[in-house]
Amino acid sequence: MASPRFGFIELDCGLIHGSSADVGDCLLESTSPLIRLDRLTRLDVNRLFTARSGRQFRLQLTGGEIQSKVFDPAGEALQEHTVPKRSVIGIGSGANYTLYDSASNNIEFLSIAGRSGTSKLGFG
Repeated sequence: MASPRFGFIELDCGLIHGSSADVGDCLLESTSPLIRLDRLTRLDVNRLFTARSGRQFRLQLTGGEIQSKVFDPAGEALQEHTVPKRSVIGIGSGANYTLYDSASNNIEFLSIAGRSGTSKLGFG
């Protein structure tokens, strides 16, 4: 597994600016599921948090199987790979931020502009 240049991996989560393919790679809600699976597989994580798009979203791959056929001079080989449930999460930017609780797998999208009331600093 390659170490990301602009991010880090902790537990089964990766946080990276672009994606595991390139720092300039921008994952969006419209990104193909195969591209999402590729980016998750490159880091071997179940959750990939990305900041490049500046948008907040959660795209889930629900799991399943990938079946492939390989033809070579020796003949045909069939392979099946089980794909676990995985997610790509856009964390937002600026006044938008994302909180993640690894114990419950809960993701909360928040905005500073959407906060109600006043906040107190310190013990006041």
